[in-house]
Amino acid sequence: MFVLDTYLKHLGYTGSLEPTAQTLRELHKRHMMTVPFDNSRNAPKGLAIWDDVDAGADVFFDALITERRGGICHEHSGLFRAVLTELGYDVTVISSGVRGANGEFGPDLEHMLNLVRVGDELWLADVGFAGPSFIEPVRVSEEVQTQFGFDYRVLEDGAHLVLERRTAGGEWLAVYRFTTTERELAEWKAISSGENDDPFWHWAGEMIAAGTLIYGRAYETGQLLLVGRRYLKAENGRDETRVLAKNDEYQAVIRHVLLQDA
Repeated sequence: MFVLDTYLKHLGYTGSLEPTAQTLRELHKRHMMTVPFDNSRNAPKGLAIWDDVDAGADVFFDALITERRGGICHEHSGLFRAVLTELGYDVTVISSGVRGANGEFGPDLEHMLNLVRVGDELWLADVGFAGPSFIEPVRVSEEVQTQFGFDYRVLEDGAHLVLERRTAGGEWLAVYRFTTTERELAEWKAISSGENDDPFWHWAGEMIAAGTLIYGRAYETGQLLLVGRRYLKAENGRDETRVLAKNDEYQAVIRHVLLQDA
């Protein structure tokens, strides 16, 4: 059952609970450091991963905090949204289409995240994206925002807004595109039930069910991401990647990312 104090204790957070941009930053970072991304329980489900999209904060809390396991985007976003709402933030569910390896974007409902209004500013709060992306929330603005050596900005592109990320000395690359339109959880349920006849979703379901395992979390100055055997460490403006060929090392990295090696 969702209990705010228990959540904050899990994060190790003892700071202000006023609904400010600074509190949002600190909670966002602490969540990403202490609640990993882990699709291993969901990968075999295909598009049925969205079956429990409306399960609610109690279910997500029990899975991510009580059971101390990682989760996927709607579990993280649903729990974090409940936390922010209880603290008095103005939070909206939005979606994004993630840029693929070919440079094209997926459909708008591919990924779930939260949009938070603080005063006159809008912030992207996305604790459920495996990465690499951002550790602290990003303001919806063309102004360049720097976190741990990486630059971020949000640009208009027709009917969409595009989140871009840049490594130190690198080029700007899109992470995903989105709109600020509020989404209904029922839209994802329709995908799960097969009511959406977009050919992309049939392909996506097969790809998800193929079972590529993804694990990720943040740490004090960067991010860790394991996609299959490809291990990425993002720190000081650099993305360093290597392939884990040895099974012992692969298993050790999984435990490390999931905070199971302590």
